[in-house]
Amino acid sequence: MTKNQSSLFRFLLFLAGAGIIVLAFFLTRGDRELNRIDAFTWASIGVMYLVFALPFVFAAINISNFSGKIPSLVMIWLGILFYMAASTVILILLTRNPPILQFNAAIIIQAVLLLLFIINIYLGYFASSHIRNVAAEEAGKQEFIRELKPKAQSLLLSVNRLPGEYENAQKILKQAIEEIRFIYPVNGGAGSDLESQIIKSINIITEYCGTVQAGAHNAKLEAESEKLRMLVKERKLLRN
Repeated sequence: MTKNQSSLFRFLLFLAGAGIIVLAFFLTRGDRELNRIDAFTWASIGVMYLVFALPFVFAAINISNFSGKIPSLVMIWLGILFYMAASTVILILLTRNPPILQFNAAIIIQAVLLLLFIINIYLGYFASSHIRNVAAEEAGKQEFIRELKPKAQSLLLSVNRLPGEYENAQKILKQAIEEIRFIYPVNGGAGSDLESQIIKSINIITEYCGTVQAGAHNAKLEAESEKLRMLVKERKLLRN
């Protein structure tokens, strides 16, 4: 079933349920006029149906992100069950003869229940989505850092095996690698840009170290090492 077909089916299902309620209204009403309790009762039934149909109409489950939607779905359904149970109790107390609950009190309680349900909808649909977005943003901040630090430690092994003629490059690189340990996530894209440049520089230096260990001389190693140190220093200056 396509997305459009699924939406059409849910809409038709919603209309069918609404039609049943309208049919029940006319069959039970007969020729008599509605009093205010009757009107309140049917209005409450209509609202309960809207509340019950909410997850179907808005399709709370997104298959592409199933695990992320489950907490919202559970929260919404708990709110639906509570609202419908409480509304049913109110109608029973109101329609008893004599009424156990006053009409005005029933309206106030019903309004409070609806307000609480709307708050539950907000927390279930929007607040949880916001939490997931924040979590994704935080994970994005650490994406390069999680890659950068292991690469730096791997580079250190290569640096330690450099011959003595590269002593100055060794000193620069060890200082840069030590400072990388103290790089932490920051807000904004500037941190990610610098981290990406640092990773690129580490890859280049690792390649240079490999050529040196293979017996070749690499005049670019010290210059690239200094570039890495400056990038690391610039990145360390960024703070939240």
